[in-house]
Amino acid sequence: MVNDEGLTWKHAAGAAAVVAVPAYVGLRLWSSSGRAMPQNSWFAVAIIVLMAVAILVAAREIHRYVKGESTVVPTPQRARRTLVGAQATIVGGGAAAGWYLAQAFVHLPNADVDSIRSALIRASVLFVVSAGLSVAGLVAQAWCKNPPEDDDADRDHLPGTTA
Repeated sequence: MVNDEGLTWKHAAGAAAVVAVPAYVGLRLWSSSGRAMPQNSWFAVAIIVLMAVAILVAAREIHRYVKGESTVVPTPQRARRTLVGAQATIVGGGAAAGWYLAQAFVHLPNADVDSIRSALIRASVLFVVSAGLSVAGLVAQAWCKNPPEDDDADRDHLPGTTA
C-alpha cells in the first residue's frame, strides 16, 4: 500500500528481500546440481545506470517547474508518467538488487577461484547499481512532489472560493 508520501526505501528493501530469499534458495539448488549459474554482463551495469539517469532527467524537468525555475508547464500526463516511472524504479531497482545479491551470496563460498571471483564482482557491482536505481527513483519521486501550497485543501481557503 502506498501512503500519501509515496514509496519509501522500505518498499525497495522489501522488494529486494522478496526476490533475494527465494532466488538464493533456487540458485543454490540449481548450482549444487551441477548446473551453471546465470552469467552477468558489464553491459547490464550500463543499462541500469542509463535507466537511473533517464528517470532523474525526466523528474528534473518537473522539479524545475515546481520550484519555479522553468516556465515550461509539463502536461499532467507527463508528470504522472514520470512519477509512475520513478516509483517503478524504486521497486524494480530493489527487485534487481535482490536478484544480484542472491547471486553474489551463492558465489561467495568459492570466491578463491578466479572465474567465480569475477562473477562475484560483477554480481556485487550489479547489486550496487540496482540499489542506486532505487535511490534514483526515490529522488525522482521527491522531485515530482507538489509544494504544500498546491494542495487542494489550501485552495478552499482562497478568496473567491466557496467552502
